[in-house]
Amino acid sequence: MITVEQVDARVLRMETRLPFRYGIAEMTVVPHVVVEVVLRDTSGRSAKGWASEQLPPKWFTKDPETSFSEDLEGLVEVVEQAVARATGVSARSVFDMWSRLDADQSAWASQARVPGLLAGLGTALVERAVIDAACRLDGTTFVRALHSGLLGFEPGRVHPELEGVQWRACLPDRPAERIAVRHTVGFADALSADEVTDDPGDGLPVDLEAVVAKYGVSYFKVKTAGDAVADRARLARLFSLCAAEGIRPHLTVDGNESMRDGPALLAWMRELFDDPHVGPALRESLVAVEQPVHRDRAFSPGLAEALTNLRAKGVAVIIDESDEDTTAVRRAMDLGYAGGTYKGCKGVFRGLANAVLVHRRGAGGAPALMTAEDLTTLPPLTVAQDLVVSAAMGLRHIERNGHHYFGRLVPFSASITDDALASHPDLYAADPDVGARLRIEKGELDVTSALAAPFGFAPSVDIASLDPLSLETARAAAQA
Repeated sequence: MITVEQVDARVLRMETRLPFRYGIAEMTVVPHVVVEVVLRDTSGRSAKGWASEQLPPKWFTKDPETSFSEDLEGLVEVVEQAVARATGVSARSVFDMWSRLDADQSAWASQARVPGLLAGLGTALVERAVIDAACRLDGTTFVRALHSGLLGFEPGRVHPELEGVQWRACLPDRPAERIAVRHTVGFADALSADEVTDDPGDGLPVDLEAVVAKYGVSYFKVKTAGDAVADRARLARLFSLCAAEGIRPHLTVDGNESMRDGPALLAWMRELFDDPHVGPALRESLVAVEQPVHRDRAFSPGLAEALTNLRAKGVAVIIDESDEDTTAVRRAMDLGYAGGTYKGCKGVFRGLANAVLVHRRGAGGAPALMTAEDLTTLPPLTVAQDLVVSAAMGLRHIERNGHHYFGRLVPFSASITDDALASHPDLYAADPDVGARLRIEKGELDVTSALAAPFGFAPSVDIASLDPLSLETARAAAQA
């Protein structure tokens, strides 16, 4: 048995180096929450674990009528609820603990009319911190803890069709030590130097050409607006840039919930594919179309025909913002979607169960796909944990954008930069301006030392100097 003896949530302010414009939001400053747990086993041993996450505007909830300050009430509440519900809980395994917390948090959210995607943020933060503590308690790594049974993972309890399935055969026991960065191309991001208007002068790239030159990326996640004319023009410029650089691109296209029904989705895709310049390049490079239909309509039965039509054309459509609970990806695939996304804010065990589900259905011949996505996550905690889980799923590329829009580590303590560089020199590079940055070489991240750490980050984390999380401290951290 293990017991969560204590849970502590703190908050600090993070400012972007560049504005990040996505959907209906522009992010320039954001509260960053870190959760610390103390885990104890029946022998009396104890260990601390940590996890952190941004509280970004207009992603968990997408209401254009509310201000970010108003939205923070819900963001903070779901973390506080999860912290309170987890404190003092005992369970046979980390998976059991997560399952109980997820059920309790979901029941509260349903009664309080809190969206599932938002409620899951609190659950996932505590879950990841407990996983970290469990790995530190036993002096093992996440992948070993997963495959050895230490974490107690049972995907059949998430997706009944996986009951009795040999899930370890669906996941690599020796994950790849390098993972490609899929660079985010935001709505208003400059594609060339002549478009740059907000260069912070910090020596890091701003426009996409400079990003390609510095990092060598060939994977991209392109934000679209659902306007076929504008989207074709932007894709055409991206393909021209890649051709000039001698790059064969791989794209995920983020539909940003722009469509309301199947006919609109088909018309939009048709206009993209029928373009004589964009169409052939898009067909060759497209990995998936992510969340093209608004979350309120994404499970409409009428979408089945459009999804079947696109699947016949080789187009994989996946959900992201509609992934509101543990059943969502399964329901989406039943409707005709190819799969879903892994984001740490949705939860590790949910993501792993979805990965096993996708693998099993794909082995049966059905179109099946899982991707890993960013939420402007930052090192040293969130990024490293995301990378380790994605590698454990067998994914070979992952959207990363925190290094581009923020460009630094979260300063949890005075020693955090030195600790990161000393323990993870393959993942972080020293920088004279901010201490350390994510190290991207030839378009990839080296996750060797992250995989060898308990759960992505080897050093302990000191959060004593940070403000305790409350609505007031979160709003203060979000002030422009």
